[in-house]
Amino acid sequence: MWVSVTVALLAGGFMATQSRINGELSTRINDAPIAALISFGTGTVILLVFLVFSPRTRSGFRLLLTSIRQRRTAWLFTLAGASGAAFVFSQSLTVGITGVALFSITFVCGLTLGSYVIDATGIGPAGRKPFTARRTVGVLLAIVAVTVSMLGRLANADALILLILPFLFGVLVAWQQIANGSMAVVARTPLTPTVLNFLVGSGVLAIVAGAYSLGQGLPKTYPTDVWLYLGGLCGVFFVAMTAWAVRHTGALVTSLATTTGQIITAVLADLFFPQSVVNTFSMLAGAGIMVLALTVAAGVLTKRT
Repeated sequence: MWVSVTVALLAGGFMATQSRINGELSTRINDAPIAALISFGTGTVILLVFLVFSPRTRSGFRLLLTSIRQRRTAWLFTLAGASGAAFVFSQSLTVGITGVALFSITFVCGLTLGSYVIDATGIGPAGRKPFTARRTVGVLLAIVAVTVSMLGRLANADALILLILPFLFGVLVAWQQIANGSMAVVARTPLTPTVLNFLVGSGVLAIVAGAYSLGQGLPKTYPTDVWLYLGGLCGVFFVAMTAWAVRHTGALVTSLATTTGQIITAVLADLFFPQSVVNTFSMLAGAGIMVLALTVAAGVLTKRT
């Protein structure tokens, strides 16, 4: 079970790295929709190339389609990629202003609350996980972590307004993880829902970027730094790893583990490669409380409370 938690922690590191890359790319080209499309688009290309050489992933699509036709799997799960697209778009739009850590820890709040409620419904592959004292304390600690991390930034009204986006999209990503985990069980591989996520997400972002470009035009120049185009690869790792982990730990523990890795990576990024002024003490304190939240909530796995 703790292998799943470790995988989710690593996935969180990829998410934070993706946030930094997409935020920087958006700032460089001054076009958030195009930056988000580039991120999702590169991930889609990587996965389509992989799909050509992966009979198991193609077989997974057939199994998933059969399950949907027989109404054993909700067809709405196939739209999970739209949640990922919304999250990536919010990265490109917000991170350059708020910084990676503040964006990430606010996203955690939405993701944690969403996962807490979704787990209780029992729609995920790990089954129903009812509200309990330990799980409730874990969620409350996560909220405290968000509050502590925002100290020193409350005077920045623009940043606070922008942080509504990662909170809302955190709730959507909680559902996305459940949808991907459920489809991974049916397809017998997490790669099938990963490919589907990127195809749907790229389509959504292509529409948004196209509409935006009609009014604003396309960027005139693009940076040549290779690392700015690796956001899609980070996203591939994140989606595939969380789709696998959520099958074993449920939405809440997977989300807390993922975001613990995300926040630790994000804090380090803002400390060593700052994009905005951050309160170092409050961000570190927030990250520490989030680790405590994960530890408390993960106790459910061994004590069944």
